[in-house]
Amino acid sequence: MTAAKHTVLGITGTISSGKSLVGKILARQGIAVIDTDQVVHELLSSDEATKKAILDQFGAAVFAASPCQGEPLPPIDRKALGALVFSDPQKRRNLEAILHPNVILNCRKRVKDLSESGTSSRFPLVAILVPLLFEAKLEKEYDEIWSVFTEESVLRQRLGERDKLSQAEIENRLAAQLPQSEKARRAGQVIDNSGTPEDTERQVNLLLEKMFPAGKPQTLS
Repeated sequence: MTAAKHTVLGITGTISSGKSLVGKILARQGIAVIDTDQVVHELLSSDEATKKAILDQFGAAVFAASPCQGEPLPPIDRKALGALVFSDPQKRRNLEAILHPNVILNCRKRVKDLSESGTSSRFPLVAILVPLLFEAKLEKEYDEIWSVFTEESVLRQRLGERDKLSQAEIENRLAAQLPQSEKARRAGQVIDNSGTPEDTERQVNLLLEKMFPAGKPQTLS
């Protein structure tokens, strides 16, 4: 996914590891950040082709309201859909087969649009937050890959508090992704988000300096 004027950075990590925090840190630097979770949310809310495919695959029970013939489909109930697919690996794969191609094309278009618009910052970089980067075999989409890591106890606490998940639901969601250690092994760089946000920000800034050392042009031509 290399754009002519940008380095494309994939940021991955297991659920609740801190990808969004890293994205916010980058955005404060003026770097364009694309969150694939938000892309998925938009597809589930407003993309009729995606919703129709999900209706055909999973039925009306995963919608926020009952679909009415001849009218636009209502948004997907993400909690109901999540409960369904995270309890059944085959159903999860079926959902990924619907969503992943659309998310990839959407991200490619956004990167292309950013490049053509001449959007610039101190760093000629586009960052994409991708929870299932390795699971979906998307390594070739990115010029550089960072993985965000968090201590397991902290991770599970965040999942329980933030998403109000039961222990069984936490285990199902973690089992649906590669272990943190494997994501860290495959990534070019690793960020430890077990400490304070300030600690994480320092790591992000050091990695940016490593990617774009002093003396290298920092603006788009």
